[in-house]
Amino acid sequence: MITKVSIGTSFMGALNYNLQKLYSKDESQKAELLATNFASLKQQSIKNELRLLQSLNPRLKRNTFHTSLNFGKDEVISNDKMLTIAEEYIKKMGFDNNAYFIFRHHDTGHPHCHILVLRNRFDGTVVSDSRNYQRSDQIARELEIKYNLEQVKSSQESKVKSPDKDEIEMALRTGKASQRIVLQELVGAALKKSNNIPSFIGHLEKSGVYVLFNQASTGRVSGISYCYGGFVAKGQALGNQFKWGQVSKTLHYEQAKDLQSIDEANHRTRAAYPKGENDYSAGKSTVDRMSNRTAKLPESNLEESKNSSRSNPFESSNHSFETRSTNKETDFGNDREPENLPSSDQGSTNSFFHAPSAIASLGDLLAAASTTGNVNDDSKRKKKKEDKNIGIGR
Repeated sequence: MITKVSIGTSFMGALNYNLQKLYSKDESQKAELLATNFASLKQQSIKNELRLLQSLNPRLKRNTFHTSLNFGKDEVISNDKMLTIAEEYIKKMGFDNNAYFIFRHHDTGHPHCHILVLRNRFDGTVVSDSRNYQRSDQIARELEIKYNLEQVKSSQESKVKSPDKDEIEMALRTGKASQRIVLQELVGAALKKSNNIPSFIGHLEKSGVYVLFNQASTGRVSGISYCYGGFVAKGQALGNQFKWGQVSKTLHYEQAKDLQSIDEANHRTRAAYPKGENDYSAGKSTVDRMSNRTAKLPESNLEESKNSSRSNPFESSNHSFETRSTNKETDFGNDREPENLPSSDQGSTNSFFHAPSAIASLGDLLAAASTTGNVNDDSKRKKKKEDKNIGIGR
């Protein structure tokens, strides 16, 4: 089981992505609501509950935990089993007193569900987001064993990062592998042929791959990036075996011995990927700056690079870059309501496994607030009253 975790700022934006699937007329895209502890699916009702919970921690911006649990394509997972696993995952992640939704999606070739949880707890505290990805990975391994699921390697054990959804779709659409996958092949081949840092650099450059070492003024190397055809990625973006920590062990790196080779490689890379004069001029976005870069590649790669997307070349400092996936499933920027949503409650067609407990929890919160219904206003009035009494005492 693979988990994909995102932390965002718009609960409604993430929810609306799932609701669009829930109400889709396309059966291949349609989702199912497995569970929620919200009292209703009415947009205004959901917003009212969120507003009340968020008012307890108004400074918390990244309040939305959104993850997907992805099972093996050949695994047969009933709704009941998926729900049991999802609810146990939620509790193990620390969300045992939070508002949440669990949706099952059917838009891919493997069983999976989406979990959406508000980090604000019913008691006014907030669930920590510390080590989210590591904890999620560890919990997935535990659940695989407990529920006899197809076991996969943890992110720490995996040497090569698997292609993501966008890369798979691109390969199916165009018949070509992504540049990241190509880089994995080229760098992997160079590692197999090399027994030291200089030979590694040489094999990479012969295949058209430039390498940039993140090197301090003392000569110490702390990271590595690879670029090919105008595409740039950190070692971490390719997989654990391509990270500097593993590369340095595999090739028996010695700072004094390899210093000159690394310096010369960095100079060649920066010459091939020069920084534009107006690169950091005011008003230019990162995307604009990246599109202005022109890589000077070997002639054998010129034709291939003409249609490739331009990525950020390197400054003569300790900066490196990595690619980011634009997965719509984890886009929290859209807070608009989806069109054509039913105006009535959906309780008759969807299972609300924990609605009574949610209503009771909200009742406790409402009881703690005054009749104004605004927790923030109440706290402000209370503070003003205390300040006034202190002034009288003086």
